[in-house]
Amino acid sequence: MSLSSEAKRRAARKAGQPRLSAVWLIYVREMRDQLRDRRTLFTIAILPILLYPLVGTLLLQIAQFTQQHETSVCIVGIDHLEQVPPLLAPESGTTFSEGLTDQNDNLKLITYHWKEAAITRDIDEKTTQWVRDGAFDVVLVIPPAFADPALRGNDESASIRLLYNVASDQSMVARDRMTRILSKWQSGWVRQRLTESGIDTQMLSPFELTDIDIAPERTRETALWSKLLPFIMLVWAMTGAFYPAIDLVAGEKERGTLETLLCSPALRSEIVWGKLGAVTTFSMLTAILNSASMLFTSSFVFHQMGVTGSTIGAPPIVPMLWLLVALVPLSALFSALALAVAAMARSSKEGQYYLMPLMMVTLPLVMLPMLPGTVLSAGTSLIPVTGMFLLVRALVEGQYMHAIWHLPMVAGVTAGCLWLSVNWVRKQFEDEAVLFGGSDQWELRGWVRHLWRDRQTAATPSQAFACGAIILVALFFGKLAVTEMPTSIEGFAKLILMPQIGMILFPALLMATMMTTSLRKSLRVRMPHWTTLPLAVLLGVTMHPMYVMLAEWISYTYPISEQAIAAMKPFTDQISAAPWLAIICLMALVPAICEEIAFRGFIFGGLVRERRYVRAVVISALMFGISHGVLQQSIAATIMGLLLGFIALRTGSVIPGILIHFTNNALSVSLERIANGSWQGASLFITSTESGPAYQPMWIVCSIGIAITCMLYFATLRPCVDESGIENYESDAEILDPSTRLATTS
Repeated sequence: MSLSSEAKRRAARKAGQPRLSAVWLIYVREMRDQLRDRRTLFTIAILPILLYPLVGTLLLQIAQFTQQHETSVCIVGIDHLEQVPPLLAPESGTTFSEGLTDQNDNLKLITYHWKEAAITRDIDEKTTQWVRDGAFDVVLVIPPAFADPALRGNDESASIRLLYNVASDQSMVARDRMTRILSKWQSGWVRQRLTESGIDTQMLSPFELTDIDIAPERTRETALWSKLLPFIMLVWAMTGAFYPAIDLVAGEKERGTLETLLCSPALRSEIVWGKLGAVTTFSMLTAILNSASMLFTSSFVFHQMGVTGSTIGAPPIVPMLWLLVALVPLSALFSALALAVAAMARSSKEGQYYLMPLMMVTLPLVMLPMLPGTVLSAGTSLIPVTGMFLLVRALVEGQYMHAIWHLPMVAGVTAGCLWLSVNWVRKQFEDEAVLFGGSDQWELRGWVRHLWRDRQTAATPSQAFACGAIILVALFFGKLAVTEMPTSIEGFAKLILMPQIGMILFPALLMATMMTTSLRKSLRVRMPHWTTLPLAVLLGVTMHPMYVMLAEWISYTYPISEQAIAAMKPFTDQISAAPWLAIICLMALVPAICEEIAFRGFIFGGLVRERRYVRAVVISALMFGISHGVLQQSIAATIMGLLLGFIALRTGSVIPGILIHFTNNALSVSLERIANGSWQGASLFITSTESGPAYQPMWIVCSIGIAITCMLYFATLRPCVDESGIENYESDAEILDPSTRLATTS
């Protein structure tokens, strides 16, 4: 038995599979080292126990200052209130009339006759000085003209003036209270006049409205906490993952123990899993202890403040246990991201600088579920972190069937993100340049000299990433510069050509000219085998029905707002009214050339180096999708970018991608013209419906079969991988001739 188990262990090590025993040893080692650190223990265990009680004590102390203080109100000109509904109580004249104030108004009223206030100086100057000096919170001035019924409501001199100080919070509170009182007084005045005129005042309110909350008691109790507490827990999970990750990687670099660990018999994957387990443990402990301390403290504080049972009641303990469902995978996800980022840091100090960018990237996904109207649906369940957040919220609120229905999509997306992040960590630990990169100081002159001296035939991965970042940033500011949609064909052309040529094509051409030795090879502008050209056009035509169905599904899953439709209406009107050839050129030809040369040319050529197929296809597609700006277009463009990246990888050229891109865009802008025009035979493929042109079902089935056949042909081609040097191949013909590649492969 021992020989058999030993043989299995040797076979597993030979195959590169991580051993649980080695992972456990590394996990125990990292946990022991972290638990010996007093700062770690204080951050995870002691700080949550002390922090929230101290915050609760502070809230109880502050609560006494949040009570409504007495508001001082001065009314000047009470002698001008004759023959009007009573504003002041007739008995004393120092309080407002019954029904105008609420019990919590807490008003102190001072009244003056007009002549009494005007003894020393001008009324306007005097009342202004009162409010500015804080003698009164607000002053209500009733001018003499108000006493004349003929001027009331017709002359500005008869208007009542309410003086307040916006720089004083107490004055703003008093202004709101007085505005409410005067509004009630005005409404009562209107009702009295209607009654005197013989009009039934019930016409002003023909019905009574009674609103009834039918939500279950559990939902009402968790309405606020189901949104707030997961946010706090996930923020603490991120924080609890990042600092241990820095210490376990960047800290070990400083202490010189990482080299010893990497030289041990443990596999890199075993080291990754051990460290990931330790970081995930600390992340979960931090989130659980902070959330538990917050729940206990808030329950006590709200009970003492007397808000239990209100809309902000004490959090229910048992329903919040569903948060543990999301805590395990999300803590592992944040821990993997933190480890990958920490691997790039050369010291703990440098690693701490990476905390803010990582938080800025992940916080929008955590904050999105807190926005009004964001609910668990087929669309939101596909968003990483957000879908899990909304799933837990549905479970906390007792919507079990709704949560179970979306559970497979949420679990699939979360598992996929976790797999990608773990693989990223593993690749980081397998790259010696990442773990032990040089610490030389950066010098601009030396960097520029290095770029020029070490130019290659294609871009490097860092240059490709830089080009993509420049394009996306330029497009972002370019979209902000557009304040209104053009109304002429000239403005329409300018709106398209400036971003396409100036913000997409120009950066790629400039970087290819300055940073590579071959413009043609760095942009991947090669003539492929002639058979790929007609097949690319055929693929573009037959893929378009599926692209239309994809766009309809995206619009159904993520509906376009009415405001966005109204904003895009001038744009769509220009497409319908402009000459067809001009639209084809602007909307199909120019974007196809500019975007393919930039994304599937320069950027793709740099990312595909070192046989990184997936990196080149996926990242270039993501950049291509983000460049479109609108969410619905970005999703469709990203999926189309994956197809174009696959074609670019198999053909080694951007020309087939340009043809597919041009064909798809040309059909998109021409579909309505074809359906409504007099094109012979068009009815066999396209039909007009109430919602617009649509493809015939028979043609959709046929096009899917033809598109699959074309894709199978491109799949048989050997990928053109190494874009850094054509000399690695025997000749350009070997790269670009499909028959040669097929023969070599077979």
